[in-house]
Amino acid sequence: MAVTHGSAGGDTKLSTRLRNWRDSGLVWSVLLVAAVIVGIFLRCYQISTQILLDDEWHAINELLHAEAWQIATHFGVADYSIPLTLYDKFLYLHGGLSEWGMRAPMLITGIGILFLAPWLLRRMAKPATLAVWIGLMAISPVLVYLTRTARPYAITDLLCFVAIIAFREWWHGAPARKRWAGLYLGCTLLAGWLHLITLPFTLMPFVFFGIATLRDGFTSGWNDVWRRIGALVLLGVLIAGLLTAVLLPPILGDWASLAGKAGSGTVTLDSIYRTAQMAFGLGDPWSFSAMLVLLAVGVVAWWRRDAGFVGYVGAIILVSAAAIAASHPAWVQNPGVYTRYMQPAIPFLLLFTAQGVTTICQRLPALVHGLLAVALICALYFVGPIPGYLYNPNQFMGHPFFQFDYDPDRNVFFTVLPPVQVPAFYHALASLPPRSLTLIESPWTILTYFDPQPMYQRVHRQYIRIGILSPLCGPPAYGEFPPHGGMQLSQFVNISDVLDGASSDGDLLIMHLQHWPPNAGPASRWPDVPACLARIEQTLGAPDYHDNQVVVFALSPRGRSDLSALGLKN
Repeated sequence: MAVTHGSAGGDTKLSTRLRNWRDSGLVWSVLLVAAVIVGIFLRCYQISTQILLDDEWHAINELLHAEAWQIATHFGVADYSIPLTLYDKFLYLHGGLSEWGMRAPMLITGIGILFLAPWLLRRMAKPATLAVWIGLMAISPVLVYLTRTARPYAITDLLCFVAIIAFREWWHGAPARKRWAGLYLGCTLLAGWLHLITLPFTLMPFVFFGIATLRDGFTSGWNDVWRRIGALVLLGVLIAGLLTAVLLPPILGDWASLAGKAGSGTVTLDSIYRTAQMAFGLGDPWSFSAMLVLLAVGVVAWWRRDAGFVGYVGAIILVSAAAIAASHPAWVQNPGVYTRYMQPAIPFLLLFTAQGVTTICQRLPALVHGLLAVALICALYFVGPIPGYLYNPNQFMGHPFFQFDYDPDRNVFFTVLPPVQVPAFYHALASLPPRSLTLIESPWTILTYFDPQPMYQRVHRQYIRIGILSPLCGPPAYGEFPPHGGMQLSQFVNISDVLDGASSDGDLLIMHLQHWPPNAGPASRWPDVPACLARIEQTLGAPDYHDNQVVVFALSPRGRSDLSALGLKN
């Protein structure tokens, strides 16, 4: 009997501890911390080796040829972000424009939202919902991708989120109301200056609360309405003045570029559907349908306790989506582009989805609920695109092969471009240990639909650096820069410096004889490769390997011995 009583007492104590653990929110604190750690890892993994691609070059191409005042007063045909380009120009002038420097603001803010978002909503959502929410944001392919990209979207994502919450706190008279107003003004100003596409999200609160106030006037009397309208007008005048100060100069100085970006793209029902899928980081209809169910459950549950917040956020998202579509920005018919423009909505969509998860599981013990939440997040991660490009090394995680559309059957880089035929040379390199060689690849262009290197690296698994051929082989191609000065891009090496004996940390120099894809014209300013090879051979001698696709020069004893071991040495 003593044993029985002791066991019962032990069970009672264990049940009490589990109940206390549940009540204290410790389960959710552990999940929240784990989610933040995973989110930081995904945003930082291999980021030091990522190669700048496509739109990341807009700022570089501008700062190389324009003074600061020109940058501040123009939008550019290729839409660089004015404040980010001014920041990059400062780094360039002081001899330190590196990939780390260009990406640091996005990396900091993309990680920062994982900390700041749950803190801002700590009184509005339970610990379980906050923990699941941060778990969903931690693995969100869109948020991870934008955090790692030298474009302003990760910054504007955080700024728009804070601005939307701050406006509501100010409107409802939260403590430190003036600080909330100041926070809103600062976030809206910087977000709008970074990218005009954020303005529907950050200015829509004026419309929402203005209409709500007028409705209250008609239904409940006008005693307090004019005071509230006056407050809206005052805050509106302040933000209008601030935005005018930073946006009027480029609007007046470069209206043609701004107008040229509008009216050329069209949102369709199909692109809306594909954009919604990408917002959840998915490419198949079944998992997307499951997420929509969770989202709907979460919206209903939140509506029952705070209909005002759901209506506020929902109105901002829907009106902003319509406003962006109505402006017909260039390339918006592509889901990857529309998703980038709609990215301020993603944290809120995932918030209500997290609420749906906790609503469905709320009757379960916290520990079981937590395990189910972790299982859902893990399942969402593995059906998404990240596992497909997280191999090491992969220096092209931002390439449209991986980010244009999360359904390979709908990604035009797979469906329109011809299949990449990986040269036999790279298949031979694949037999070497991964990450044992560094390849200097040239020619190259920032226009990624001319670059098969991501598919090559997927096979050979060696590190890549991009070889810049100018001035050795002619004027700079699109995406090349002067060999000396403030550019400190670690993943690029000037071939002239290699020939002069400077250390390139490269083992093999690989010159591509043919442009890609073969059924298209050559990339912008594709150099005269045979003439360039003649100049290279004057210094390095005859190539160590060549076929009808590549010409290879060994730059290190390791590279030379590996070619010999593979039977590739001429």
